[in-house]
Amino acid sequence: MAPRPLIGVTKPVHGDLGAFWAARVALLLAGARTVALTAQKPGESLALDGLMLGGGSDVHPSLFGATAKPEYAYDRKREDLELTWLRRAWTEDMPTLGVCRGAQMMNVAAGGSLHMDMSDIFGPSRYPDHWLEQVHFRKDVRLEPGSLLARIVGDGPLSVNSLHNQAPNLAGAGLEISAREPNGAVQAIEAPARRFWLGVQFHPEFLIYNRRCRRIFEAFVVAAAGFAKTRVTGERQPDPSVNAA
Repeated sequence: MAPRPLIGVTKPVHGDLGAFWAARVALLLAGARTVALTAQKPGESLALDGLMLGGGSDVHPSLFGATAKPEYAYDRKREDLELTWLRRAWTEDMPTLGVCRGAQMMNVAAGGSLHMDMSDIFGPSRYPDHWLEQVHFRKDVRLEPGSLLARIVGDGPLSVNSLHNQAPNLAGAGLEISAREPNGAVQAIEAPARRFWLGVQFHPEFLIYNRRCRRIFEAFVVAAAGFAKTRVTGERQPDPSVNAA
């Protein structure tokens, strides 16, 4: 039996343990092994089979030509870590999944931009900011037919949570928008030319009771397993996401 693919999951040095452990459980259930990547333990020598960028604090606006918020605690060291891994993953065509902040990092790394405050841009849409409201709040997003995300989860609107206050604006080079809210807010980006390169604004790790959301992790892990086999055999494996739904 082939070993489980190894997925590196980025997180801040301190905090966000709930999201990290939820992601870790989702990946374990999908058949992967996981390792945390932080600014203190960046894992440069690891031979990863997949990269997952987790959620967290706002991305520093200097990465997309905007002005930083006064007195906001940005995590520049984590950004350096993630940009380094994103460059490596893109070069190697390593399967990559970004969640919330992770999707935003994928976009700015490709030269895209972000909306810094969703409520300012997309009002009067209701975006909860208290954690108790965020736990229960759901919204439907519309998927682009034929996109990687649609092939994974199936056609039709997808009901997701809302724990973010920023979102991609203009898509970066090589990226396409594959899901939006009815008000136009971007909910997913992907790179069609890559093996598996997907960023989602919602948190599927908190929705693993939902079969369609579990499929995101399952397709990601299958792609990572194919990448692992490619590194061993040198042969490109077929895209598994087409039949993941």
